[in-house]
Amino acid sequence: MKRLLYIILAVGLMMSVTLTGGAGTSSAAQANKVLRIGLGSLPDQLDPAAAADDSTVTVLKGLFEGLVRLNAAGQAVPAIAKSWTLSKDGRTYTFALRGDAKWSSGQQVLASDFEYAWKRALAPEAKNVYAFNMYMINNAQNYNEGLLKDTSKIGVKALNNTTLQVTLKEKTSYFIQLLAESIYLPVYAKTAKANNQWATDIKSMVTNGPFKLKTWKSNEISIVKNPAYYAAQEIKLPEVRLLLPGNPTAAYMNKEVDWVGGGGEESVDYTSLDSASSRDLHEGPYASTYFYQFNLTKPPFDNLKIRQALAMAIDREALRYGNPAFGLVPPSIHGTQLNFRTEMSDKMYFHEDVAAAKQLLKEGMREAGLTKFPSFTIIVNEYINHDVIATKVIKDWQKNLGIEASVEIQSFEELLDNRIHQNYAIARAGWSADFNDPASMLELFSSQNVSNDTGWSSTVYDRYMQQARQAADPGTRMQIYAKAEQLLMDQMAVIPLFYTVTDYLSHPNIKNVYVDYDGSIAFTRGSWR
Repeated sequence: MKRLLYIILAVGLMMSVTLTGGAGTSSAAQANKVLRIGLGSLPDQLDPAAAADDSTVTVLKGLFEGLVRLNAAGQAVPAIAKSWTLSKDGRTYTFALRGDAKWSSGQQVLASDFEYAWKRALAPEAKNVYAFNMYMINNAQNYNEGLLKDTSKIGVKALNNTTLQVTLKEKTSYFIQLLAESIYLPVYAKTAKANNQWATDIKSMVTNGPFKLKTWKSNEISIVKNPAYYAAQEIKLPEVRLLLPGNPTAAYMNKEVDWVGGGGEESVDYTSLDSASSRDLHEGPYASTYFYQFNLTKPPFDNLKIRQALAMAIDREALRYGNPAFGLVPPSIHGTQLNFRTEMSDKMYFHEDVAAAKQLLKEGMREAGLTKFPSFTIIVNEYINHDVIATKVIKDWQKNLGIEASVEIQSFEELLDNRIHQNYAIARAGWSADFNDPASMLELFSSQNVSNDTGWSSTVYDRYMQQARQAADPGTRMQIYAKAEQLLMDQMAVIPLFYTVTDYLSHPNIKNVYVDYDGSIAFTRGSWR
């Protein structure tokens, strides 16, 4: 499974950032303000290994910290690990942990806490959704799948209190980026071993992040600045309250909360949003791409020119969802210095061109021996507006190419089953990144990826992805990713439609609070102006 595995999205995927308080408030009073975040749901457990929704990840970002964390640019920077070295073969990392990192219990954060947490997350009986994100660690997959019983053979070992050694099964250039994900967070071993329900009760919660738990109720979680945090001077917000209002938008307009939304939840109620609040409405990127996939084994979609014609004849702006996509990697994914999409423009792949699409369709039909294009069906799952999007696409094909098609709405389970068994002509699909690197999107189309149900594969593409994993230089790696994405678009295995965006409300007096690439809310370095 993936987080938002096939992107259940439409008009919703909302984020809101709003901080009440007028511009006339004194800077001292502003500094002491509490940030109140209104969410559509609150977590009932805070186990980092089991985090599978954006609200939980939002809370965990305040309470825990791993070897690295992501900065505002989406790049991994040192956190509990102050530094690390890499062996000559690129497989063994040795992390030097900070000696001043403390648990909320007052105990030092140890390398053994990481070793315990990671092996616990991989345990087959835990059935953690994101265990696959650790499979590049030597023997991690074998242990997680029950093929290995001896945990000492897993490639993670505490050499002493402040030194953690991690051995990978092969060189993996994006491993450091992966370490920012929740499943790599440490766990206080003493408590977790003694109580398997430790992550459901504030009394047993021991954390190591910039904030610590103050209260935990069914409708509110309050976290306060942790004075023992090694970088406490960087934390400006004294308290963050995560609330569960009945109507988040109404609560925002009534100044009962300062931030509305989070993750893929539909939190902004546009029908009740007043004009004053509407002026604070902004749009941000979210690491998901919405696309259609072809059944390449089914004529006439086995013809490249026909696939290209269909992709080029769609008016993506008129879909009125997200931002038009001509590639796979969404804009919020980090590249070398900037985001990947800025460094590698998707405009170099293909573009909308009705005249060229008509010519390609004509040539493709001739190659396929067709005098009339057969009607076909797009299958979509039952959720808000998937059928609306398909209807708009079909109208473009009818108007621009004279092609007739229909829409069939299925359950999500039925859609997946038909895709896996290639029982379709064109199917709705999508992908959401599990970590902030182009690999999280592009590796979907590797031949060996079990989630690749497109029926498309390429040895050249596989070679690109292998080369990227081995490339130590970030610039070289991004160039290889661009070649892989170019090949995917040249072959038009899928039709990218739009990159998902999130809407949020932001007050001008708050800074350094933002929606992270994965839809969670990054607030730990936030402050009031």
